[in-house]
Amino acid sequence: MALIREFIEDYRGRIGHFQHLAETCAYQCERALKRQGLRVLVTSRAKRLDSLALKVENRAQEKNYQNIQEIYDDIVDLAGVRIALYFPQDRKEVDQFIRTHFTVESVKDFPEALGHPGAYQKQFLGYVGRHYRLYLKPESLPPEERHLSSHVIEVQVGTVLMHAWAEVEHDLVYKSTGGFLSQEEYNILDELNGLMYEGEVALERLQTAVKKRVNAEHQPFSNHYELSSFLSDQKRRILQPGPDCRFAIGRTDVLFQFLKMIGLNSVPALRPIVQECSFGPEEEPLAQQIIDRLLLSDSDLYQQYDSARIAVGSSDPFGTPYEALSVFAEGSRLCSFMRSWVALEQALGEGLYKVLKGEPTGFALDPAAEEQLRQGKRLRDRVLFGCLPPSDEELEEGEEFLSRFTEFLRREAEPKLQEKQA
Repeated sequence: MALIREFIEDYRGRIGHFQHLAETCAYQCERALKRQGLRVLVTSRAKRLDSLALKVENRAQEKNYQNIQEIYDDIVDLAGVRIALYFPQDRKEVDQFIRTHFTVESVKDFPEALGHPGAYQKQFLGYVGRHYRLYLKPESLPPEERHLSSHVIEVQVGTVLMHAWAEVEHDLVYKSTGGFLSQEEYNILDELNGLMYEGEVALERLQTAVKKRVNAEHQPFSNHYELSSFLSDQKRRILQPGPDCRFAIGRTDVLFQFLKMIGLNSVPALRPIVQECSFGPEEEPLAQQIIDRLLLSDSDLYQQYDSARIAVGSSDPFGTPYEALSVFAEGSRLCSFMRSWVALEQALGEGLYKVLKGEPTGFALDPAAEEQLRQGKRLRDRVLFGCLPPSDEELEEGEEFLSRFTEFLRREAEPKLQEKQA
């Protein structure tokens, strides 16, 4: 008992650290999932002192802890995040997000059978969810907070209904009675669980009905959630279950605003563009591919995309100051670089993307020039789709290369034009 008291007092002094760890993870989850267009509720917490003390006392006899570090190593949910889904069918998209953006140590699926003798034989499965033990990726954190990436976090994913039922069972019943209830109490909990399953079935039907309506209508999308539903449905139709399903949809919030501005915010207008996109785990997110194709088809749309990006960034609670700034502000390094890139796109058209993909073109480039061109594209993507701007040095270097490359293309094209005129 002395060791447990020592651990609890040590944790009391560190609870703020675990709260910050959980909040950081929850922020990353909520920010990305809502921008993608998934309806979720994300909450976070550090383990409460009373709950932790009870848990450690229950495990102490079996574990035979020798020091407080062994307790810290054993208790993996000191920092916890809960992702509650509106729609059960979104589990796969959330799973893909988690496996892509975090370092996942282990995954545990529920339900699990009651573990004590004479357990009540449930009519329903009980709690259904997936729990991840994971770590933040260092590159997702500012330098001063990269130490957070060395601490484990538990992320629980389930539907809003199932999480509500779990709160009743675990917090109001299990914690109060140690899990030993009367037969009548188990019957009532089981009945409530059945109602939750019925509710999940209704939610699945609702989601299917929404998708059916969105795909059938010629009316504009009402919001980026409907746009996301359409794009996710296209992805599921094209990709079979497997590694390719990790293909990302990307940010539908900015895409929705952009399409709305240019009058392409409907299924009939968008479907032909989606059909030209590439699907696969190595491809750029679908939303980004759609934007790229539109910008390549008409360079005048860059200004409208910039306006859409600013409109979303200015009101987005997860946005950074950079996302609310124009990348075409006169006199800025961003503007100089982007004008050089747009000039290159105008000169090459589809040929630019053939070069980037390593496909044959009408001119030869040495490997070093091809790689510099790819670096220029990555820099351009950071400017247009990133949360933070590249450095002035990166932009200056990129602009210089693009100017040299555009001049090279001009010199290559002039002799061919003169031959054609002769």
